[in-house]
Amino acid sequence: MRWWQQLGRLRQLAVLAGVALTLLRLSFIGTGTMAFVDERRYITAMLGLRALGEGHGRDFLQAINSLGARPGDGLWRVLPGLGQAFLLIFFKLNPNAPPSLEVPQAFNVFILGLNALLLYKVYRLFLPLGFALLGVALYSSLVNTNVYLRHILPYDHALFFFLLALWLLLSQTKRFASRRQWLVGGLAGFSYALYPGYFMGPLVLLALGWLLATYSKQQTAQTTQLARLKPVAAHFTGLATVLVLFEGLARLSGTSYLASSRYIATTITQGSFAEGFSFTGAYFWRVEGGVGVGLLVLAGLGLGLSVGQVRGLFARRGAGLSGRPLAAGLLLLVFGAWLGYAVAVQFGQKLVFYGRIVHFFVPFIVLSAVVALRYAVELWQPVRVIIMWGSVIVAIGHFGAFSLAYRAVRYPGDVAYAQGINDARQIESIETTGCGRGLINYRVFGPRLRNQPTAGQPRYQLVNFAYLYPLRCYRAPRLRAGRLVASVPYFMKYTPYQFEGHDAKERLMLQNQPYVFQIFAVDSK
Repeated sequence: MRWWQQLGRLRQLAVLAGVALTLLRLSFIGTGTMAFVDERRYITAMLGLRALGEGHGRDFLQAINSLGARPGDGLWRVLPGLGQAFLLIFFKLNPNAPPSLEVPQAFNVFILGLNALLLYKVYRLFLPLGFALLGVALYSSLVNTNVYLRHILPYDHALFFFLLALWLLLSQTKRFASRRQWLVGGLAGFSYALYPGYFMGPLVLLALGWLLATYSKQQTAQTTQLARLKPVAAHFTGLATVLVLFEGLARLSGTSYLASSRYIATTITQGSFAEGFSFTGAYFWRVEGGVGVGLLVLAGLGLGLSVGQVRGLFARRGAGLSGRPLAAGLLLLVFGAWLGYAVAVQFGQKLVFYGRIVHFFVPFIVLSAVVALRYAVELWQPVRVIIMWGSVIVAIGHFGAFSLAYRAVRYPGDVAYAQGINDARQIESIETTGCGRGLINYRVFGPRLRNQPTAGQPRYQLVNFAYLYPLRCYRAPRLRAGRLVASVPYFMKYTPYQFEGHDAKERLMLQNQPYVFQIFAVDSK
């Protein structure tokens, strides 16, 4: 137990809080998988894993290269897929049923814990211990941080590899070994291959790598420009190596990763171009409430204070870059990435914002907010205790409110599964109250056990058993003669989900119209 004593009281409290938070997060799993259309990619990845297990390597490569320019996600998901394979082999648990799908959900919780640890390490490079832990507490309490843990989506996993690359880059500010820089670039490339929506990550890392190399203590007036660029070249080589590797794997399967990437870039338009600059503020207000608004205000102040460090930033050539100037450089680079994205949305109309895109920026919004809090404490020490413990209490309360709301959300697939609907032949009809072209009906989960028989006769009529996107209007459901056996609010009435592709008009419809998922039992003839 010596290691425990060496942690100190503050770190001990943080570890205990982390364990409690992990247990709470695990209590959320068991429902919610396959609620979003993109989660179907996981099933494709698992089919690829099965093909690999049967010795069909090309089929495996074709599967992971059919995931919408996310081959890294297909490879990475092999880890929870192996856990599901174990449950299938030894317990006959159906991989397509919610009990087995808890494995990738638990994997999400594990990644969330690693992200918090990496954030602590990054924050600790800039902040005293107490403020670094405070930043992690605020980040961990946010709705945006936790809302994806039920869903088999790549956002937190791509963020993990980006944060790992960022920490490796920042923690080597004195000696820039090419091997380390190559690894940073490789991790950035894999993050992009997991989820191309975070293309800002590799760009930020490249710019930050150049900044660190330029102002490294190794650099002197005699250092040539080529020597200064050597670490950046190693970084870029690592990034390119990963992308070329994935292109090679795609070619073996008869397709092209780069072509898929170009195609997917043209599809990121499911939202509103009018919200390029307003989306982040609207998201924090509607999803995070007063805490979100407070964080954005503080983050703006922290960013303004960082601008004041620019002069010191450019005066440190040969003196090394660390502490506040380094934090300022990082925050300004990330803000530049956000600004560029917003311009591309508002004026270029090539991209749109989603909650998942805001997800990339949240760690730095929190860092900027904590920078502002630290300045406040330095200006007036008596408020330190109030700011520190007040912020912790706010974080606990905010996470508590999220927990209650998140636990109350019910998803169509899980409600149908609970009613014993395990076979499409049990469904007589599916209707929707959201009028929009191309609404995608859900697939029913399989039975709990792989060989468990299912009823073959149609017995149920389902209302809104579909992913309601896009929405153009609302129409009231027709009267039915069947017996109502289940009726729950449609899961997208939970506000955070409304920011995943819906525009402001659609969000208003979801908030104001009585969208419900219903199951009617039809009497057997």
